[in-house]
Amino acid sequence: MSIHNSLGTGAASRPGARFSNPRIRALIRKEVWHILRDWQTLLIVLAMPVFMMFLYGYALDVNINDVEVMVEDPSPTPETAQLIRAIDHSSLFKVKGVVNSVGNPDDLFKKSHVKALFRLSPSFTRDLLRPGSPASIQVLIDGSDQNLGTVLRNVTEPFLQKTVLSLVNTAVPVTIDVRQTILYNPQQKSALYFVPGLMVIILMMISALLTSLTITREKEQGSLEQMLVSPIRPAEILIGKIAPYVVLAAIDGALILLVGYFVFGVSISGSLTLLSVASLVYIFAALSLGLLISTISKKQEHAMLIVLPATVLPTVLLSGFIFPIASLPVWLQLLSMAIPATYFLEIIRGIILKGVGLAELWRPMLVLGCMGLFLLAVSVRKFRVKA
Repeated sequence: MSIHNSLGTGAASRPGARFSNPRIRALIRKEVWHILRDWQTLLIVLAMPVFMMFLYGYALDVNINDVEVMVEDPSPTPETAQLIRAIDHSSLFKVKGVVNSVGNPDDLFKKSHVKALFRLSPSFTRDLLRPGSPASIQVLIDGSDQNLGTVLRNVTEPFLQKTVLSLVNTAVPVTIDVRQTILYNPQQKSALYFVPGLMVIILMMISALLTSLTITREKEQGSLEQMLVSPIRPAEILIGKIAPYVVLAAIDGALILLVGYFVFGVSISGSLTLLSVASLVYIFAALSLGLLISTISKKQEHAMLIVLPATVLPTVLLSGFIFPIASLPVWLQLLSMAIPATYFLEIIRGIILKGVGLAELWRPMLVLGCMGLFLLAVSVRKFRVKA
């Protein structure tokens, strides 16, 4: 009897025996049918890995390419022109312009997007061809992006040494003196780099997540129908949904700045008022994106699954927070232009680290405002159609 029971128990414990149970097979069929009917979740689950593979595969590149630089050449000669062409034709740098004199390098970095300034000495060619006299090049590096600044500091001097020596055909020993200076973050403190970036990520994640759940929650609770039969217009419903979260996200932004200042010593070099206004514009754009996700999602689970690949991953990988945008493939550079975080990262780094004003930042602020209005208008239209 015990032998029979043990054999029976062993047979029942086999995986095949379990699936031969008609009740288990019925539950499996029911669950498979449920998955196939819930096409929205199935599409998200199947499309997300492909999207993430393309995004990570192309964006996770630690090599830098086509970093925009300016060259100051006070005494142009064939030798300096040849050097500038060699810099521009390299895979590392892209020469955005050549000037005879840069009055204040700080103004240059504030008004343009260049990451470095190569300053050739007035006697560069003469010193290059004269034995015993080093030819000097001063390199000013924008340190507001710590990762890129560190890479440029490590690769620029060997690159210039090798490039200049390859251009000089002389038996006389050539000496190159490359002097590098990092601006805005000379100590390369990591806090000055990650606090602005974290504010960009946190505000996007919180704002989009909060509003992405607001309409879907009403759908699941059945209270959306009551609002639709009321005299309130769809635009008024959506604006009423956004308004409280603007205040909540603004409080989060203030808390981030306070922690950054008192804990990590990150002070604001520019206007606090301008930073506050720009943050509100960015919050509005992020909330509008979350609202759009909310209008196209049927369940809160769907909204949460969409928010991650639509907000956090592009913000981290494509905004310039970790990887320079110029080093990304062209199609990802174009995609980065559609991400609100790209513009806000430029704004917040410019204000906190460089003290940049409205004259230099009105364009990204205008783009953010237009993005927010466009996303809100699309949300209102989709919500009206569904209503």
